[in-house]
Amino acid sequence: MNSPDPAPASAAALALTDERIRRAFTTLPDFTSGLIAVAEHPGYRLLYLNPAGRRLLGITADEDISSATWTDFLPSRVMPTLLYETTPVALKEGVWKGETVLWRRPAKECPASLLVAGLKAGEGQGDCLIISARDISEQYHMEASLEQEQQLLRALLDNVPDNIYFKDLASRFIRVSKSKALKAGLGDPKALIGKSDFDHFTSEHAQPAYDAEQRIIRSGQPLIDIEERETWPDGRVTWVSTSKLPFYDQEGRVIGTFGISRDITARKEAELRLAVTQKELLEATRLAGMAEIASGVLHNIGNALNSVNTSAALLGEQVMRSRLGNLTKAAQMLEQHGGDLTAFLAEDPRGRQLPGYLIQLAGLLATERADFQRELELLRRNIEHIKEIVAMQQSYARVSSLQEDLAPAELVEEALRISEASLSRHGIGVQRDFRPVPLVRVIRHKVLQILVNLIRNAKHAMDDSGRTDKEMVIALRASPAGQVEIVVRDNGVGIPAENLAKIYTFGFTTRKDGHGFGLHSSINAANELGGTLRGESGGPGEGSVFTLELPPAPAPTETITVEPDGAR
Repeated sequence: MNSPDPAPASAAALALTDERIRRAFTTLPDFTSGLIAVAEHPGYRLLYLNPAGRRLLGITADEDISSATWTDFLPSRVMPTLLYETTPVALKEGVWKGETVLWRRPAKECPASLLVAGLKAGEGQGDCLIISARDISEQYHMEASLEQEQQLLRALLDNVPDNIYFKDLASRFIRVSKSKALKAGLGDPKALIGKSDFDHFTSEHAQPAYDAEQRIIRSGQPLIDIEERETWPDGRVTWVSTSKLPFYDQEGRVIGTFGISRDITARKEAELRLAVTQKELLEATRLAGMAEIASGVLHNIGNALNSVNTSAALLGEQVMRSRLGNLTKAAQMLEQHGGDLTAFLAEDPRGRQLPGYLIQLAGLLATERADFQRELELLRRNIEHIKEIVAMQQSYARVSSLQEDLAPAELVEEALRISEASLSRHGIGVQRDFRPVPLVRVIRHKVLQILVNLIRNAKHAMDDSGRTDKEMVIALRASPAGQVEIVVRDNGVGIPAENLAKIYTFGFTTRKDGHGFGLHSSINAANELGGTLRGESGGPGEGSVFTLELPPAPAPTETITVEPDGAR
């Protein structure tokens, strides 16, 4: 039995396979999301366009496209590419891939990725192109947006004066701003890539900076507005204000750090100079306060010395006028007549007058003695007063920062004693309005410094007013908040409203010979004591009022003694 010929069966199977392929080709494009089109060549007339292609090009589902060509949906500027690149390559090599721009009805360009496959036809048939296109508008816009962001970042990194940097997990630079590269002595930011702080700073700064960045990597916690002291190999020291943050990837993992630093070297140097100036100012203020106290003491000594000089002059005049010389003459007369003293006293006219004269002289000498004793007592008192003034000055010289619980009235009286001579010399009356107030816990010499300054300023204000009724009122009272207020009120020239905010500024003064740091040092001292100092005035000619507010001393803690059991 002969075997059947396999050729017809194979041919039938092949025909069946080709038919399935054709059905698949004509069915699958209807369900794909991208454009599928078949165009004849030459002429580019569309032989087929799938539904997704119609939607992409803005063609309705029932529109007849039998007379449409592929070139109808291409801008004129891409036509040379189609004619001289895309089509020849597709027909010669089989496939062309690239990007193009399509026209989307009514008149909108659509960027698209394009794949064109060329099919060479047999004898007497035209070639055709199978076209696949995909809308990449979103990708195009994302890439354009990314490019814009890159341009903005480059503009920022190339022009910002602050130092910006990104580092990897080992604290090596992966991108830096131009200013950061220039600070490191490099012209090109790329020259810093792969390096670390150890390559251009000393370890005194590089090590703490590295340690801080590693803590950020481990914890994820940023460092914001910290001040860093940068030390350079050439001995320079610079300062920066820095913020450092963790650098995350898209999955939220820390892949390094980034930061921005602003040079604050000039500010830090200015702060250092300011600190030195403030120290010098405090010393000048302290010396000025001591000088003010010393001035008052010396005025008091001067007054006492005037009294001493007056007493000494009176004693000298009394000695010159003393009748003691007459007693000497009488004694000499008695000595000359020692042999006939009885006859001399009885018969000689001078002798007869001598007993009465001696009696009268004794009375005069007794009067002189009383005058001498009185002046000597005044002299002794004035010298004792000088000793007291010197002792007080010595106590002020032993300045202490020890806080004490002191009576405000005693502090006021002490300040007035210091200023007594000056107030008296300028004819200034002082009225006291002391109400009951608690003790204050303060540093004595700081309160005296403030009060002496306020009393001195009141004196100057009243002198400058030209008034004859110069009166200063010093009051003690408790504030509503329970603080102790010492009020110094004068009827002097007053303070213009525009100057009230300036009077505490260092160097500000309206007096020709003023130095402008009395009130400045006083308000600083008040703040150091936990108090306040404020000034008020109704304006020129209305006088002024300064109120020093101090905290009261804590109430003493009551001690309770517990007797042991059985105690009586």
